[in-house]
Amino acid sequence: MKSKPSKQNQMTYPRAGAQMAFARGATAFGAFSVGALAIGAVAFGFLVIGRLAVKRFILQHGAIDRLTIHELEVGRLRVRELITEEKA
Repeated sequence: MKSKPSKQNQMTYPRAGAQMAFARGATAFGAFSVGALAIGAVAFGFLVIGRLAVKRFILQHGAIDRLTIHELEVGRLRVRELITEEKA
């Protein structure tokens, strides 16, 4: 006995164009995600390097050879040695 193919047994496949569009979208999303992860890793690396530089600066007694400040307002100041320039 032969069975008739019914509409419930028939499989339908999406068009190739829809599959290609989905594949392109998934690829673009994947590339975007990888790029975002890479940018985050680089930013995290800069943060760690900056913190290490600050720690290294602090461990070297925080010595600054010369500092120029154009305008400064200070409420309280402690100075170990006061050197003033004489104007001739």
